[in-house]
Amino acid sequence: MGESVSVYVESSEELEVECPLCGRKAVLREATYDLPNVGRALLASLTCAHCGYRRADLVPLHTYRRRRIYYTVSDPEDLNARVLRSSVATVEIPELGVSITPGAGAHFTVTNVEGILRLVQDAAKSIEVLGEGSTGFVDTVERLISRGGRFTLIIDDPWGVSFVEPPKEVRACKVLFEEVEAG
Repeated sequence: MGESVSVYVESSEELEVECPLCGRKAVLREATYDLPNVGRALLASLTCAHCGYRRADLVPLHTYRRRRIYYTVSDPEDLNARVLRSSVATVEIPELGVSITPGAGAHFTVTNVEGILRLVQDAAKSIEVLGEGSTGFVDTVERLISRGGRFTLIIDDPWGVSFVEPPKEVRACKVLFEEVEAG
């Protein structure tokens, strides 16, 4: 490829592989990045022009000690904090009784706190469709998104690469990083 795509890219490669969906030729692109707060990571994306299959994931090349992150949300501006969640990290919002546990197909996620609340809201709407949820919960999450409120976002990451970065106008004391002993 030769030309630099980003200031963070170290190397990149493109390969032809078999599409896992249709079996025809697909393109696998791999690039190694040195990312702030994450370190060296491999970005792999697979695209099939024949059937439209797409998959991308970011895999850290170094892991660190297990880390728990506690982010206190009390103002609407706090919803703009950037969230990097590894594919093995669990997300909890105790005040809502919410726990998001990653499955085998989980991706490294880059979003913000509002994006996490939207994921929770979408999941709750799906449960409602199945007739097993209550509309009050979806309304509560919508109120948090539109008007703000008090809650704590907790990310528990065995790889230690997840991160919460508050907006510049938000005080840094709203986020606490805790290294957790193995066990």
